[in-house]
Amino acid sequence: MARKNSSTQPWDLVNRRRSKKNRVLLTTFVNGGDNDNDNNTLLSKPSPPVVVTQDIMAQRSRSFAYGTRTDSSASKSVKHARIYAALLSKVAIEFRQRIVLTDNIKDDIEYKNTFDGKEAVDKIAYIIQTSDRQLALRIGRILSEQRFFHDVCYETQLIDSALYFYEFSNRALYIQNNDTNTSPPSISARTSDWSESESVTTQNDETRENSSVIPIGVITELTHCYVPTCWDIKPCYSPICPKRLSQFKRSENNEIVSSLLSRSTSGNLLKQSLPTSHDLWADSIDKSLYDVIAKTEKKRQENIYELIYTEEDYVHSLEYLQTMWIKPLMERPIIPLSRRESFINKVFTHISSIYDINICMLQALQARQKENPVVHRIGDILLAYVSDFEPYIKYGSKQYEAKFALENELFINSNFSDFVEETERHSSSLKLELNGYLTKPTTRLGRYTLLFNEILKHTPPNHPDQEDLPKAVNIIKQFLSRVNAETGRAKNRFDLERISYNLTFKHKSDEVNLDLLNRKRSIIKQGLLKRSPQLDSPEYQVILFDHYLVVVKIKILNGTERYVVQKKPIPVELLSVYLPDTHVNSKRSSTLLPYLSTTNTAATMMVSNGMYARAATDVGPQTSPSVALNSNKANYYPISFRFLGGRNGSTQFTLFATSIAIRKPWIEKIRRQQEEKDKRRLIFEMAQIINEHSFYDTIRINHFITFNGGNQYLFAANDGVYVGHHNNKVDKEKKPHKVLSISHVTQVQAIESTQTLLVLAERILWEYPLDVVNGKPENQPLGYRIQTHVPFFCVGQCMQRTMVCIPRVSTLKSTISAYEPIRKTDGYPQQGNGKRNSGLMERLIVTTSRSQPSEHPNLRKIKDCYVPSEAYRVELSPSMMLITTAIGIIMVDMRTDKPQQLLNPADRNLGFILEREKEDNGLNLRQPIKRISIFRTPRNHYFVCYDEYAFYIDSKGNRLFPNFLIEWEGFPEAYAFSYPYVMAFDSSFIEIRNVITGGIEQVIRGKNIKCLNNGHKTELALIFVTMTDPLNELYRVVFSLQLTQDASQHLPNTYVEPSTLRRYKH
Repeated sequence: MARKNSSTQPWDLVNRRRSKKNRVLLTTFVNGGDNDNDNNTLLSKPSPPVVVTQDIMAQRSRSFAYGTRTDSSASKSVKHARIYAALLSKVAIEFRQRIVLTDNIKDDIEYKNTFDGKEAVDKIAYIIQTSDRQLALRIGRILSEQRFFHDVCYETQLIDSALYFYEFSNRALYIQNNDTNTSPPSISARTSDWSESESVTTQNDETRENSSVIPIGVITELTHCYVPTCWDIKPCYSPICPKRLSQFKRSENNEIVSSLLSRSTSGNLLKQSLPTSHDLWADSIDKSLYDVIAKTEKKRQENIYELIYTEEDYVHSLEYLQTMWIKPLMERPIIPLSRRESFINKVFTHISSIYDINICMLQALQARQKENPVVHRIGDILLAYVSDFEPYIKYGSKQYEAKFALENELFINSNFSDFVEETERHSSSLKLELNGYLTKPTTRLGRYTLLFNEILKHTPPNHPDQEDLPKAVNIIKQFLSRVNAETGRAKNRFDLERISYNLTFKHKSDEVNLDLLNRKRSIIKQGLLKRSPQLDSPEYQVILFDHYLVVVKIKILNGTERYVVQKKPIPVELLSVYLPDTHVNSKRSSTLLPYLSTTNTAATMMVSNGMYARAATDVGPQTSPSVALNSNKANYYPISFRFLGGRNGSTQFTLFATSIAIRKPWIEKIRRQQEEKDKRRLIFEMAQIINEHSFYDTIRINHFITFNGGNQYLFAANDGVYVGHHNNKVDKEKKPHKVLSISHVTQVQAIESTQTLLVLAERILWEYPLDVVNGKPENQPLGYRIQTHVPFFCVGQCMQRTMVCIPRVSTLKSTISAYEPIRKTDGYPQQGNGKRNSGLMERLIVTTSRSQPSEHPNLRKIKDCYVPSEAYRVELSPSMMLITTAIGIIMVDMRTDKPQQLLNPADRNLGFILEREKEDNGLNLRQPIKRISIFRTPRNHYFVCYDEYAFYIDSKGNRLFPNFLIEWEGFPEAYAFSYPYVMAFDSSFIEIRNVITGGIEQVIRGKNIKCLNNGHKTELALIFVTMTDPLNELYRVVFSLQLTQDASQHLPNTYVEPSTLRRYKH
């Protein structure tokens, strides 16, 4: 493979161990002790895959011997192993996919993306289907020997214990399961939403790259017998039949294994050998003196002695780095001069400073030891030097970057690769690789606390060390905390830079400015998830940033990691993650089908002090169609991601984890990140209006108003009209009660001036006396039917009087009748002017009613307005009637009867909207705009909200601030305005935006969200909303959105010119 030139970045990874050290063939049998000192042999009790019937075994033997395929009908009757466990590469890939990486702490040092030894043995035992943990441990050590993973401190081989932690090599983290699959993709896979467009060359490059990382070998104890007639459970005639090995007596086998283990692994358990053999402290003093020393003091002296000789070994390790690595690299032309100094500064940063501190401390300790073999005091020396450990902080923060720089140089520089191999084989290396020495400073810092505490534990009371040692331990712990924090921040910055510089988008339409170089950015979680539940499915790297969720495919090109974004990044605020239902389907499905329902948005909300915070992640059971799996599926666990809104791309997709333990952290991390964003950016809080569990979710609430000075409220539900006391001023425990039992009530309005109540139910407008709110359903009076076929009505103030607007709507035209509510003692209306108006819109006609009696005793008609389109909404202003239609908003001047369009048709800046407002000519298939709202701002401008956009206009309908345009993420069904914020209500979330910057300030997520009253031109400027109770989906909640005290105290300058060019940073 051609090596990359010197322009390669330091984060370009590579594992330099090529075929020289990977070509290890495991062919040792348990038939003797000739190779008992070889760590790579598998000497434990064999445990081949379990076979239930002779027929299945016969078919398996014939398949292995002759290359034939197992009959599908027979294979269904037995649970086979997931993989062929005799092939080490298969075990390695399966092990990498199944292991769960977590953050662990050892010696007060935090190690990220690690796993413990017990979990490793558990996974290997499960993969090869054995209960023999010694066999699983032996296979794990073989994987470690081939540098598939290593101890975090580079000190031990794999140990079956939860106290030891291990991490994968860099390239092992990105093994793709599809790299081992040489079969061509199916037609469905090529046409799926996840289909790839890489060339064959790219795939071959990836295969070659990964093949050098995956351990290889044959575990003969787990192979099938080569004899084609070996079909019985008993062993065949072959002396090396695997079943013959399995019939060894357990006692014999355990004895053999114990004997061989003691000879082969006891001396090699620790990879790190000490430079010299250290005697005990007791051997260094006279026996007569030793006998008179107290037992506790003996232990204390042994601890002090251990501290000194381990410090000496540590200093020798630092000297080794300087003499065997730094000096040759500086003096010899191993690395090109152009990057030599930069490389040494990155990889061996602050090694000399650390050495200067520790050599002085060692000399002081040795001088104290020479004064008297029984060291009386040591805490004063330690306290004097540990305060100077500042270089450890700087070293720890650069260690992650140093590791990547080292791996990159190994790949691009063959001279350096040869030098590394030669130096690591030198006797002075003690068989420890360079990375092992580079981790010593941070691991040594963590060991100090253990060593100091052991000395302190055996120090008598009132001893001077009782005062000095705790101070030294506290100082060390402070340094460790800083090391962990700085290392985490440095790793985060380095990973963000590496991803940012190597990030590309598969589809141009998905491109988003992730702003990864912003210092506020962070990586919350990243890991591998499968594209589908198939065994041969590729894996994707899923990265959860603090502001976006990104799905990428990692490609290794010439040793460089390239991140190809597969799906449009999802903002965390608009992310919903949930667990879909699954069932097994016999039909093979090699692609991920878009099967998820858009209604599955069950949310979880935080509740604090009776206030609802923003809904968290959806994790509840869903009602979406099941994920279709097939008989070739593995035990994979689906997790579905949904982009709330997602106008410009796919809104949902499903990936698969290999275990529940891998899937669960994704849900928890996303929920926690969303909650953190809630706390930092809480603009509106949700104040509960109706006591919880008052209404089941099946009772649909459609409209909500206040009356009686805001002290009482009425709301319309699908089973009637309810009344209650606002803020529960009368009785906090009293629930709203039904006053009218009518089906499908969609709107209600109280007109206090005439003491009447208007109710719209089943498209029939009824009138009731207002005192009905004091009654009960069984005593409700008969209502007066005003009009039928009424889709909605409007009550408002216009021309300094209250008006009631009642429409008659059809597809081609609408008639809106304006009435004035009157008392029964009032007279009938006077004559109108009788004029007919024709102006800007020839097909719109407005007439006033002539001298004729009113059809309704409590309403007198003012005039009728006709519009040549279907009307969706009517709103009244001081002098205008605003009618929302499919061709936009039509304004009717109630004084002159002159109609005009809201937007100026001559304004070119409004072309993106006006084009959609043209009448349907039979060829235009676009859906008409149905939901439009207009709000007045403090600067006497008008803020217009359309289904997709929001922008400013002036009083003449011309667009203002061309640099400002909001594009809604969702599909709003209603809008609310509270300067400087505008709210758009989607059925699954509320997006709250700043009307000056256009940025998203807050997202409130939920299920079945509906705006009951937007507070515009109402008695109380309160926004009332209902949704499914996030804590119990059987019920429905009603709340009001109220500006938080903190947000109300930091309102922006009213005279700042709006512009979305100042893009909001998530």
